[in-house]
Amino acid sequence: MELRIPVVELSRALSAAQGAVQRKNTMPILSHVLLQAAAAKDGAGRLTISATDLDIGVRSEHPCEISTPGAVTIPARALADMVRELPGPDVTLKRLPNQHVEVKSGRTRARLLALSADEFPPLPAYHEAAFVPLDTALLVDMVDKTLYASSQDETRYNLNGVLFEPPAHAGGPLTMVATDGHRLVRIERTVDGVDGFGLKASVILPRKGLAELRRIIGGDLDGKIELGFKDNHAVVRRGATLLGMRLVDGQFPDYKQVIPKLADKIVRIARQDLAATLKRVTVLAQDRMQPVKLALTKDQLVVTCSNPDAGEISDDVPVEYAGQALEVAFNGRYLLEALSSLDDKNVLLKLIDNLSPGVVVGVDEPRHLCVVMPMRL
Repeated sequence: MELRIPVVELSRALSAAQGAVQRKNTMPILSHVLLQAAAAKDGAGRLTISATDLDIGVRSEHPCEISTPGAVTIPARALADMVRELPGPDVTLKRLPNQHVEVKSGRTRARLLALSADEFPPLPAYHEAAFVPLDTALLVDMVDKTLYASSQDETRYNLNGVLFEPPAHAGGPLTMVATDGHRLVRIERTVDGVDGFGLKASVILPRKGLAELRRIIGGDLDGKIELGFKDNHAVVRRGATLLGMRLVDGQFPDYKQVIPKLADKIVRIARQDLAATLKRVTVLAQDRMQPVKLALTKDQLVVTCSNPDAGEISDDVPVEYAGQALEVAFNGRYLLEALSSLDDKNVLLKLIDNLSPGVVVGVDEPRHLCVVMPMRL
């Protein structure tokens, strides 16, 4: 195998593949990227770069000049670090007979130890998924508003992702839900012309795969992105890049049972005012699980945080409320993250009592709501 490709193009490709490279040294081949050089149907040279950790996989195609077609695997990190520092503008990769790959750019020459392409595990046929086009900004927004609430506890594998509930019919809502057992977030969006993504039931998209999707997209939210499903994988396609992720094999909790339906204490409050108050009072929090107390009276909310080793701090916020007095405690960080994910200027805090979950929802956007479980003082 021998090819020439612009340094910038190769560096971009390797950066996109890094998230799928296995960091643990359980299988050495998974710390490599697979490079396949071949002519496309139009006769132009194409370099296909693949990486996988067996749970997620990335495959992308890039134009190049091919002298000799072939395939080889190279340690991903070493190659990426080297290419990032090459003078350019082009780099030549050539497989040598002794299981090495020669890298040349300008006056820089290097040799990297390679492994046979036959050892690289085959990726699923991602291109065979039934793709549905979506607005990139819409999908990213739904991921950003749910992923933070998914569980990082690997023993609760069915919560290590985001529930993807396809529209039941054309014009119906696309729903995504995440929970870690202490809080829950649900967001619904209308997707024109989509009636199910070819799915017979809801699926759980893995936390790691969605985080990788978010990293690959970055700040480029223009245009369309394609989402499809194939067997037990979800596949995202954007341009010449395919990202596949193995679906979480588990039963997601019945989230509809968690969302309170009969909250009788409803508080209207400016979102930024409540967020600023929470930031001020949590400066004394001992740890991330420190509760804050919310004391609610007519048109006033007093937020308090106590630390036996440091003292106590409180702040009051003007609100619109005419119900009975109530004291309830929540995790301050969970409330802050919920408020940060909402877009509305004003929010509603819906409560029942000090033992029931609280709901935070935008005044103008009821389709995006956050549920936070109470804590004992």
